[in-house]
Amino acid sequence: MFVITGASGRTGRAAAVRLLAQGCAVRAVGRSARRLADLAERGAEVWEADQADTAALTDAFRGADGVYAVIQPNYLPDHPDFGAFQDQVATSLGEAVTASGVTRVVGLSSWGAQHAAGNGPVAGLHRFEQRLSAIAGVNTLWLRAGYFMENLLDHIGTARELHRIRAPFAPDLPLPFVATRDIGGRAADELANGRWRGRGVLELQGQRDVSMREATAVIAKAVGADDLSYEQVGIDRFHAELRRNGVSANVADMMAEVGTSLNLRHTRMQQPRTARTSTPTSVERFVEEEFAPRYRGTGVARKPC
Repeated sequence: MFVITGASGRTGRAAAVRLLAQGCAVRAVGRSARRLADLAERGAEVWEADQADTAALTDAFRGADGVYAVIQPNYLPDHPDFGAFQDQVATSLGEAVTASGVTRVVGLSSWGAQHAAGNGPVAGLHRFEQRLSAIAGVNTLWLRAGYFMENLLDHIGTARELHRIRAPFAPDLPLPFVATRDIGGRAADELANGRWRGRGVLELQGQRDVSMREATAVIAKAVGADDLSYEQVGIDRFHAELRRNGVSANVADMMAEVGTSLNLRHTRMQQPRTARTSTPTSVERFVEEEFAPRYRGTGVARKPC
């Protein structure tokens, strides 16, 4: 039996679905049983627990062959100290792993987590890695995922209304765009095969590196918007816009640091691109299936087979 934390999130749901399709027993953990109802219909055991509730997580982890450990969400826009939130959840997950006797964990981390600082909220994932990897007798595999393709969905409004996609990244900076469904699928596969020992790191780099300029061109073609262009926003302006939109000073500082870190290549992949570090979903496929339907307002995007 495998436990999936954050099962109502994108990667957690994908991991649970993949394991269930393979005939594995799955315990899906999330804050709301209602949001996990579709996984229950597929055969998952639903376990309602807050990620900061160590006792509830310990009970959920007991008897598991492996756990997919996730800190949700990637950031909380209005949180006054998001790093403290990350540390609280990491502590809870670590204590639950220790108390439950689980010996195998696949954890969701991020590219750039080799650094303890200078990488925005990824610094919290560095601490997450360190905390769980220090637990005696537990085999941990960290999936350091690249730049989520789903981040492109945040640009639908400006693409439709202003005919621009705006971000703080250099236009031709190569980014390892990766779909969250591929991350969850890989987490499931690694849990099921259980081949690693000790502490391991696997970078997930997507189908290929894609710049924001190229991603914008892909979107323009898919939605028939020939005048769609990419605009790099200066870090200071980016920070100011976040604050105007209600993002806390702490989180705005973190997100601005992400832009600087990527542009300076402080955040970058370390492992070579191979069949193992690559994932199947291309930007073109993601845009066709996820971005374009939302852009056109045609309802729910098509789900992949």
